[in-house]
Amino acid sequence: MLLKTLSLAGFKSFADRTRLDFESGVNVVVGPNGSGKSNLLDALAWVMGTQATRVLRTEKMEDVIFAGTATRPALGRAEVALTLDNSDGFLPLDVAEVTMTRRLYRDGTSEYLLNGAPCRLLDLSELLSDGGVGKHQHVLVGQGQIGEILNARPEEHRAVIEEAAGVTKHRGRRDRSIRRLEQTDIDVARLHDLLDASRKRMRPLKRQANAAEKHESVRADITALRLWIGGEALRAITTRLHQAETEQRVLDTSINNEVTRLEAIRGGLGALSAAATQVGRELERDTSAAARLETVAERLQRIAQVSRERRYALESRLKGVDERRSDLDQEIAFLEADLVTARIEAETAHANADRCEVALQALEDEERSLAEQAQLPAEGLVANLRGDLRALETAAERDRRETEHVDRRRLVVEERLESEREDARQLIERIQDTDIEVGKVQIAHEAAAHERDLAEQANEAAQEAFAEARFAVAEAQARVDAVEAALAGIGDPLARSHAEDADGVVGGLAQLLDATQDNAAAVDAALGSWRDAYVTTDTKFDDVVASLKSAGLGGVSFVAERRSVGDVPARSVATSLGLVALADTLGANARSDLAAHLLGDVVLVEGWSTGWDLVRKHPHLRAVTPEGDVITESGMRLAEPDGAGPAAMEAARVALEIAETDLVSVRLVHDQVKQAYAETRRTDRAALEALESAEALLAGFTETLAMNERTQAQGIAELERLDERRLALFEAAEARDERIAEMRVRVEQFAGEERARQDAWDALNRRREDVARRRDEARTKRQEAAAVVAGIAERCLQTESRLGSAQTERQSVDTQPIDPSVVELLSVVETRARRGGELVVDHIEALRERQRALRERVGEADTRLTDAHSEERQLERSVSESKDRANKLAIETAELRVRHESVAEGLRRDADASEEEALAALRPEIDEDDSLEEILVSREAQLRRMGPINPLAAIEYQELSQEVDILEGQLGDLEESRNELRKVITALDDEMTIMYRAAFEEISALYEENFSLVFPGGRGQLRMLDPTDPLESGIEIEAQPLGKKVGRLSLLSGGERSLAALAFLFAVFRARPSPFYVLDEVEAALDDANLRRFLRLVDTLRGSAQVVIITHQQQTMEAGDILYGVTMEPGESSRVLAKKLDRTKVS
Repeated sequence: MLLKTLSLAGFKSFADRTRLDFESGVNVVVGPNGSGKSNLLDALAWVMGTQATRVLRTEKMEDVIFAGTATRPALGRAEVALTLDNSDGFLPLDVAEVTMTRRLYRDGTSEYLLNGAPCRLLDLSELLSDGGVGKHQHVLVGQGQIGEILNARPEEHRAVIEEAAGVTKHRGRRDRSIRRLEQTDIDVARLHDLLDASRKRMRPLKRQANAAEKHESVRADITALRLWIGGEALRAITTRLHQAETEQRVLDTSINNEVTRLEAIRGGLGALSAAATQVGRELERDTSAAARLETVAERLQRIAQVSRERRYALESRLKGVDERRSDLDQEIAFLEADLVTARIEAETAHANADRCEVALQALEDEERSLAEQAQLPAEGLVANLRGDLRALETAAERDRRETEHVDRRRLVVEERLESEREDARQLIERIQDTDIEVGKVQIAHEAAAHERDLAEQANEAAQEAFAEARFAVAEAQARVDAVEAALAGIGDPLARSHAEDADGVVGGLAQLLDATQDNAAAVDAALGSWRDAYVTTDTKFDDVVASLKSAGLGGVSFVAERRSVGDVPARSVATSLGLVALADTLGANARSDLAAHLLGDVVLVEGWSTGWDLVRKHPHLRAVTPEGDVITESGMRLAEPDGAGPAAMEAARVALEIAETDLVSVRLVHDQVKQAYAETRRTDRAALEALESAEALLAGFTETLAMNERTQAQGIAELERLDERRLALFEAAEARDERIAEMRVRVEQFAGEERARQDAWDALNRRREDVARRRDEARTKRQEAAAVVAGIAERCLQTESRLGSAQTERQSVDTQPIDPSVVELLSVVETRARRGGELVVDHIEALRERQRALRERVGEADTRLTDAHSEERQLERSVSESKDRANKLAIETAELRVRHESVAEGLRRDADASEEEALAALRPEIDEDDSLEEILVSREAQLRRMGPINPLAAIEYQELSQEVDILEGQLGDLEESRNELRKVITALDDEMTIMYRAAFEEISALYEENFSLVFPGGRGQLRMLDPTDPLESGIEIEAQPLGKKVGRLSLLSGGERSLAALAFLFAVFRARPSPFYVLDEVEAALDDANLRRFLRLVDTLRGSAQVVIITHQQQTMEAGDILYGVTMEPGESSRVLAKKLDRTKVS
């Protein structure tokens, strides 16, 4: 395969379509500089697929398009077409000629054609790589590439051999396989994560699906059980209701015939009743006082507990803060000292490094001067020495001026330091004064904060008391409104107004009985129809009644005053049973004669069952509950739901007046405390603002002082640097003066006789050896000094970072102080609250003992009253039994109706079924022996234990199971693919190692042959740095021409290095031959002798490959088989001329 034609249009300097027809053998391209010769190499590289603008010598790819001249416009596209002769089938295409075309447009669009058919850049690259002319084969050697080979690292030399061995393509496949393997590892890890997450989700979903299925089954059982049980309950209730209604009608007829007004037996138990009443009042007062004291004890206990917890927390924080503050202060002090030491060491190290650098530069300058002197003849040496002497004198003058500048700068820095020190003294005085002021303001603020805390606690207590008082008023007002609403419409308002204004009316009965809030409902119930009565004097009773009758009014009750206090029969019975007579529970202002007359037979009991037992034993007595249930021998009258009555109204009004009076006094105290609290808050805020202002001023002075100290430190450091620089200049001047004197002596010696000149030459050589030794020592010292400077700089950075962190934490600790006085105050509060609680508890215990004694006295009085009423109850028993039975039937009938409605509503709510459906429901398939109610309760409890369920759990579980199956299949495929990739990578490594070793051995042998050709008698070889790992080992090119001991390329002359690099490159060419090679001015640095050696290398390729050489050398032109000339007129584009040479004439 050969280069046949190259067509260019619009590519760089070739604006017009240009065609070059290449010949076999050596094709030489010549032309003046700037004519566009090298653009032909760029065109070949571009059409063969390069994408590197550096290779094309452009900044961006669009620069390859003809940019225009002064007389020609720019073009819009560049096109290059390369035709290869493939008659020998070198390329894997069944055609005789292969034409590759590449186009680029201004908009960046590219086109690639293969024999006129569009293709990809990758297709062209792989085609050329298969033909051995890939972009890494070095078939195109441009300007500077020889230098790149010379300056290349051993790894880059290995890359050249790899490409020649064909390993690059396999390495690319290996790299792609490794990337695919890494991506596969990522995918496998991701699939494992997905599988783990999905499996974790499956377990709860499976449990949820099972729970949903079980939940639905239990719900169905519950519905069936509720339906059957409800139907059975409805049947039983309906049957019993019919029976109760029939019996109720019979009893109503009997009661209407038997009802009579049974006169109560009044005994002479007034004294016992009064005594029991007094004892009951004392017991009530003691009970109320004990309850209030228990509330106070609990509150004191909570206050003590809260104070103790807050004190423990503050003490713990205070202790931890003090310890941490001390640790931070020690750490900051240590770090600051360490930082100062490190900075001093850094300045010393910098100065040492500067001195080493100055000494090294002087020795290197002297070494270069001595080396140059050694190459000069005597006359030139004298002139050179005199020039060096003048340069040293000039340098001495320059250092003298710099020394003067350093001295002037030192005076300026000292003056500035003195000014900064004076400012620092003034700042310290201001800081001390401000610190004293901050202490005073801090004390004032702490006192104000303490007063504010005390006022805040008092304000909270006052607010709580005010809220309780307002609630009590609202509660009492609501009670009054409720009772008024219940009593509205009772009686004739006109008759009541007439009665109230009548002469001889003392007042309302409820008012004169002085009922309390606790017993008002019981008093109203016991009075019955007399509860709305008015009390008149005994003498005016007839007149009052007559006046209402004459006015045609009625519906009002009157009670006449009693001249003497009667007995209270209930007192003795109640005392014996541990109860209390109702008359003894009235207030201190109650009329005892009215109480004994109207309430003397009433015992106050806790519940209706107790009262029922009592009236059975003592039929002459009545019992009443605090709610207002009245129990007699004849039956029971249940209390009204709202408990409304005149006594309740009077008690509610009295409670409202007391609550309003308390509210007024509490509001006055609350306003005073609130005003005092607001004043303490204003005082505390003003103190805090003053403290913050003083602290801000102190912080500003402190920061200014810190800045001043940093400025002083910088000035001192600058003085030290100036001193070090002056010392370095002084030492350099001494060394320079010594050299000047020595050079003057040397000039005189070289200008003298032959013997003196020979002595001077010997001295010069000894001086060179001494300077070289001292230069090596100076370079070592400079490197050591640089390492010390770097280490100290790193230490300074680390210390500054740790110091900044410690200072920040120290500042955060100071910004959150804890006042020790608060801890002391909490301790005092805790002690006082505990002592107060102990005193209250002792008082409560004393009250409990007194209550027990009072209860015993009340029991004795109740017993005597019970005995007195036993005869009355016997008389009332016959009527009471009938009424009781009637009441029970009425209650039972109401309860049955309510139960019937409740069961029906429960069926509609819980089972979504009607009564008819429940009655028609079948019995669930459960054993006859099992209780359906127990099973229902068990099922409902089971349903509650199951809690909420997910009805979609089964569907989600099935979908997630399918997803897990898919992921497991994908994971298996990826694992198999990963194993296959590992096998491919191993096989590629083995194959590349074999190919590379074979290519290296062949290229190494050819390099030795080529080196012997260009350097007869010399020795050259390629050395593998790490033979155990050839694919990663670098290649060292060794070259030793005849008569030289050095073996490294870097130590050879320029021409020798170029020939050695060409020998290596041609060894690669011969080891892995390509059909053609293009060389661009690779022999430009060679002289005539070396050029002839280069042409010997070219002759090795003449018979086996086509060679295109771009050159300026005459000998190269004479070695060519065909000559191409490239020209360019001013303002035009490049043109090509061709001339075929006759080799016989040339030779």
